[in-house]
Amino acid sequence: MSHKHHNHHKHRHHGDHLHYYETNTRADEILTHPLWGLMIFIGIIWFIFFCTFKLGSYPQAGIEWLMDRAASEVNTILSNGWFNDFLTKGVIMGVGSVLAFLPNILILFFFLSLLQETEYLPRAAVIMDKYMHRIGLHGSSFIPLLMGFGCNVPAIMATRTIRKKSDRIITMLMIPYIPCSARIPTFLLFSGIFFPENQVTVLMSLYFGGIVIGILMAILFKKIFFHFSTKDYKIPLPPYRTPSWKYSLKNMWDAAWEYVKKIGTVVLVAVIIVWALDYFPLKNGEVRRADEPSYLEQFGRSLEPVMKPLGFDWKMSVSLVTGVTAKEFIISTLGVVYQADEKSATAADGNTSLSKRIKEEKVFNKANALSFMIFALLYMPCVAAAFTIRKESGSWKWSLLSIFTTISVAWIAGFAAFRIGSIFWV
Repeated sequence: MSHKHHNHHKHRHHGDHLHYYETNTRADEILTHPLWGLMIFIGIIWFIFFCTFKLGSYPQAGIEWLMDRAASEVNTILSNGWFNDFLTKGVIMGVGSVLAFLPNILILFFFLSLLQETEYLPRAAVIMDKYMHRIGLHGSSFIPLLMGFGCNVPAIMATRTIRKKSDRIITMLMIPYIPCSARIPTFLLFSGIFFPENQVTVLMSLYFGGIVIGILMAILFKKIFFHFSTKDYKIPLPPYRTPSWKYSLKNMWDAAWEYVKKIGTVVLVAVIIVWALDYFPLKNGEVRRADEPSYLEQFGRSLEPVMKPLGFDWKMSVSLVTGVTAKEFIISTLGVVYQADEKSATAADGNTSLSKRIKEEKVFNKANALSFMIFALLYMPCVAAAFTIRKESGSWKWSLLSIFTTISVAWIAGFAAFRIGSIFWV
């Protein structure tokens, strides 16, 4: 984050400054307290999630309504054929299902920006310092970990601020377990459909679950690869700053613009590829019969033996594979492969919102929805993150280790969740 900031604290005269310092330390005593500080931190995170989901759901419904209208307009104007199918089922349903989550991402980035603005993050690092020492890491590893909530790639780059190479590498290996904002649409979609009454709890558990697993993996890596203790050095606490709303809104706007650009370029290309793989091959120029598998289905079926124990069908498996390139693709792929059945799609009310379509699918239940969210949470964030680990650690070894361990951990956790879930939710 850039610090083009109002240095208004520097211009206080001396008496003022003393008073300011006292309140600063008094606030810090509470905010960096091992117990109260931790409670406040969890409370802040809970509040941010609550706002992200509750406030975001209104504009989200609006965007879904617009997509419905667009799809039915295209249907009326164009005759049936591949172009109509491409626009309605590919572009509108694929891209639209990702676009619908833009408001939630905006709210999250706004709050993350406020946390950085007020200089609260170093306080969070101090609280966590004592806990981080238990796993043989330094509190300064906590700031890159927190940044991972926005995006894992800059978070991995932020490990440069950690002095010791071994701490840097362990932190890099932990970051992929921190749920970045690209995973939010998957969590929101499935928790909203299958756990509507406990949505915030489910999301909080996913987030904290990701962090806990990251910590356990760090302990494991430390034991296997690095045998030594952590040196102490103090985390400097910069004075609090009054957040600049203007700066936070600008930050939010930048994040939105990046997100929309990603949807308009990368996600759109991915949607076109997925749609084409799902639409073709044609038989003698005719659309193939429903019982003939598309290229995408053939690929998905080949994955099924590996993914079946987690309760996933070939469509869910394919979505997770495309999600390796970028996590948003999980949703855009689901948007393309789960089509509304013809009756409801052509009806005047239109049923293009992805959550409505998934609700109607027989294959989904609470157990495999939970397993799917957990898998999406834990397996490698994206190709860019793997490349960044390679670049920052200077070796493919750590990058490949990260890819391999995150996928294995995701499979094991997903399997466990599905099996246990199947007992409770029969």
